[in-house]
Amino acid sequence: MTSTAAWSTPKLCQRHVLQQAHVALRTLPHQFRRNALKQQEATKPGHARCKVWRCAATSDVGAVEAPAKAKAGKPQMPKGWQEVLEMLKEGQTWRGQIQSVNKGGVVVDVNGLRGFIPLSRLSPDRLQALDRQENQTGQPIAAKIIQVNIPDRQLILSEQATMVEELAASLQESDIVEGVVTRVMEYGAFVSLRSPDGGMHGAVGLIHISELAWSRVTNPETVVQPGSLVKCKVINVDREKGKIGLSLKQMEGDPLLENLDDLLPINDSTVPMVPANLPSAVEDICKALMEEENVEAVDIGRQVEEKRAVSQDLELWISKEAVQDGHNLVVRTGRLVQEIHVTTQMPGQDMKQAVQRVLRKLV
Repeated sequence: MTSTAAWSTPKLCQRHVLQQAHVALRTLPHQFRRNALKQQEATKPGHARCKVWRCAATSDVGAVEAPAKAKAGKPQMPKGWQEVLEMLKEGQTWRGQIQSVNKGGVVVDVNGLRGFIPLSRLSPDRLQALDRQENQTGQPIAAKIIQVNIPDRQLILSEQATMVEELAASLQESDIVEGVVTRVMEYGAFVSLRSPDGGMHGAVGLIHISELAWSRVTNPETVVQPGSLVKCKVINVDREKGKIGLSLKQMEGDPLLENLDDLLPINDSTVPMVPANLPSAVEDICKALMEEENVEAVDIGRQVEEKRAVSQDLELWISKEAVQDGHNLVVRTGRLVQEIHVTTQMPGQDMKQAVQRVLRKLV
């Protein structure tokens, strides 16, 4: 009888095993072909369950390993990780005690999970205590969760983040703060604010380009640069969004208002501005005023020249200064601030309408 054929197929795929089986079966006599190939289930020690294809005429085996399928159903996240993810989402502050200290920072226990606060995220007071080699184990600490990595079982917190929140909560409008410019954009400058302890822990405010100077600013870097130490006034605080609005120009009084309050008091209300930058602008206003009905005389009054130009537009106010025989107007164009005295019996409202008519003529 013709000897049976044998083959070896170590780590071959299922298709290749079957192809080789069929080739071998063609070399067998007819009576050995039937039921020559059988599919059996076998389990190899130390391996996942696999399919084994065995030729009945030989003892050689070719196996294709296929890991058993995982049981149906979504794995449940441990409760502790669910809680810290919720705390991260809500921005909650965790409070507890320091479990241990190592070279990189401090270890804490957060709802049964190992949390870590790097040295770069500790408060200045805490760092100074560590430098003095004071024992911090068991000391109370408050921190915010800033990073959660469940696969790597990493939970990172920041003590400084709570200080940022406390600083924002303590700030009020009109407060004066110090800081360092960290970034300059086309719309303004970001300032890292100094906390009451003297450190800078991440609280950042924005000086909008319109709040950099009283004069018009087209490029913020002409006023401040990264690294500049500045003192600013807080003009708004959005505690929900954690945004702090700052003003650099309000640390100095408006040069226009300062000059006029000292020399030419003006009313809070103003009439519309006429865009102009002509030396004859004041003369044009005087001529137009003389053409108004019930205006008896127009005289040039006091004048002051500012050190810097705040605006190139022509601005006109009705002064709040009491005048018996009429009204005083204040004209400002560039650096020039000029008083104009109008002799008339018109009441204040009629005088305002007359000034508006004059402005319309000059447009």
